[in-house]
Amino acid sequence: MQRLRALLGPLRVFDAVSRAKGITRAAEVLHVSPGAVSQQIKQLESGLGVQLLQKSGREIELTAEGERLAQRICDPFDRLNNALNDAADSRLDRRLRLKVMPSLAIRWLVPRLSSFYAQHPDMDLEIATIARADDLRLEGADCTFRHGMGEWMDLELDHLFDDEFVPVCAPGMASHLRAPRDLLRANLLHSMMRPEAWDLWLNSVDLGGLPRFREMTMPNAALCYQAAADGLGVAIAQRAYIEDDLRSGRLVIAVDHVARTELGYYLVCDPLKASSAPVKRFREWIRTVR
Repeated sequence: MQRLRALLGPLRVFDAVSRAKGITRAAEVLHVSPGAVSQQIKQLESGLGVQLLQKSGREIELTAEGERLAQRICDPFDRLNNALNDAADSRLDRRLRLKVMPSLAIRWLVPRLSSFYAQHPDMDLEIATIARADDLRLEGADCTFRHGMGEWMDLELDHLFDDEFVPVCAPGMASHLRAPRDLLRANLLHSMMRPEAWDLWLNSVDLGGLPRFREMTMPNAALCYQAAADGLGVAIAQRAYIEDDLRSGRLVIAVDHVARTELGYYLVCDPLKASSAPVKRFREWIRTVR
């Protein structure tokens, strides 16, 4: 017990290094300097008489002894963390902080949240928007939504949907748009969040680089879809964002061709927060959402 008391702090730091797969990332999670993390690891190695970390090129990896220790302390720390969460203010167990792109929030997430509240009526959600689709920072959020290929090895992630772009317009405009080339004579509505979307679609129908009649750029996709519904032009739409509009007839697909990319949207969270009750509830729910 005396050794445990002396090494509990360094053990906690070692657990963070193991989960974060690196000293620098663990330091960010623990809000200390990398040097302070290294000092705690050295103290633990000295107290145990074994080497726990070793250099592998420019990276740091666990030794065999480090792997064994990490596996043995992972579950106890998870259970200790859960016990502390249970003992803490119940309101903290009800609050979840999310970061999300504006259009994803407006067009996909918020319309589906009623089913989350039906399952978890006691939860408090705090939603902050981010200005860029490639913003990779968590910065205090429990979870964030990212666009990419899902190759974030240091994070927990759940796949939501892939890029599928279609051109949409108000029903009254559709009769003038029979073929892909007709779109070059329309007012093309762009989102600043995905400025390349129209180029992707036009390239997929061999119309890339040809002159276009007129273009209008807006801050996000949600405004583009509103402008399209109001008859201002043709928006290039993420298919997952407009299903309700297509069902209601508010928007129609101008030309029936889908352009796909290798990119998709993901919910991501820090591994050190993945065991918290709010994050677990939200991830369990979002895996059922389509």
